Amino acid sequence: MDGLTLIIIVFFTLFALRVPIAITLIGASLVGMVFAPSAINLSTLPTTMWQGVNHFVLLAIPFFILMGDLALASGVTQRLVNVARAWIGHIAGGLAHVSVAVNIVMAGMSGSDLADAAATGKLLIPAMKRAGYPVAYAASIIAGAAMIGPLIPPSIAFILYAAATEASVGRLFLGGAIPGALLGLLLMLQAYVVARRNNYPREPKASMGERVRSTVNGLPVLAIPVVVLGSILSGIATPTEAAVLGVLAVIVVGGLLYREMTPASFARQVLTTTRTMGSVFLIIAAAAVFGRVLTLYGAADGLANWMTGMSADPIVFLCIVILIYLALGCMLDTVPIILVFVPLLLPTVKALGIDEVHFGVITVFTLLIGLVTPPYGLTMFLLCRMADISMMKFWKEMWPIFLTMLVTLALITVFPELTTWLPDLLMPVN
Repeated sequence: MDGLTLIIIVFFTLFALRVPIAITLIGASLVGMVFAPSAINLSTLPTTMWQGVNHFVLLAIPFFILMGDLALASGVTQRLVNVARAWIGHIAGGLAHVSVAVNIVMAGMSGSDLADAAATGKLLIPAMKRAGYPVAYAASIIAGAAMIGPLIPPSIAFILYAAATEASVGRLFLGGAIPGALLGLLLMLQAYVVARRNNYPREPKASMGERVRSTVNGLPVLAIPVVVLGSILSGIATPTEAAVLGVLAVIVVGGLLYREMTPASFARQVLTTTRTMGSVFLIIAAAAVFGRVLTLYGAADGLANWMTGMSADPIVFLCIVILIYLALGCMLDTVPIILVFVPLLLPTVKALGIDEVHFGVITVFTLLIGLVTPPYGLTMFLLCRMADISMMKFWKEMWPIFLTMLVTLALITVFPELTTWLPDLLMPVN
């Protein structure tokens, strides 16, 4: 048995035993290092792990996570719901539209699918249940809407992709904006059709005075994404510095203007973020080792030869990649997939002339779909737990939303201009 086969067996054995993914990656890597054809010094393990996390751009991740946590704890999400409810709640399927609209704005603050799902699910699942929506439908529409978070900038997934490929974070952020907005529009269209067919309730139409009051009250919240994105696009700040500015903006809005963030709640959110980042950075470090071992075994060349052997057409290649990502996304989190498999695929991507931004958006979009698919979709599990429903009930309502996601993915795959037009316009490559 060759070493690469042994690595794969050990990896999937540990994964099947539900060993934490970081330990699984390190364990499989150690086996590969021990049985390598040419000796690999085990002392390189900590060095490679350090190199995996030693990227300045990765510093943005804890601040974006903290920004999302603070937004949830400071009344920011509730005010977004109030604004959206006042303006679009009266449309057929009103609260479903509110879910999508709130996630679009939340996307400019957290950059995390799970964070947005938790924030909006906490408020809107009970509200939709009280209004008469099936609770499974409430969970499923929020699951679809939460996908928008990592697409519309800022995005933690794009930061990880940039760390793995040395691509421009700013161009990746811009590349995800149109696909994210397109997904939001198609989800709202789907919600309207489903609501009309099932006669789901509408919210009472708000008066113009109520709309103005809710909008004025929510304007400081709407300014937070402007601060983050504006500082990046104007060149004032790097993504990491913009993340810090975003945290400060949430503190000012939630703590000073709304007075709903206390020193105690701030400390709790910092502690929560610290715990989250400990596990995330351990996975990043472990994935760096695993990817390095696979590279030493020639996995990149083997994968490239296999995929191009089936077809050298870029669209066919992307379709194969999407199928692989969908299968992996059903079992693994996005972090190890991006950090391990993207570097293996990148040489083939460049050889076929596929734009890195286009490939990055397709990668992130496809892996996000995995977060809502069985058997291990993290967002699916989170919302099923929040709604107290089974996976079966969730998917009974989820399938039209899932099809909407696939249609959007097909559009951005076939029409790369949807991902490249905005970055080429605002941040052209010199």
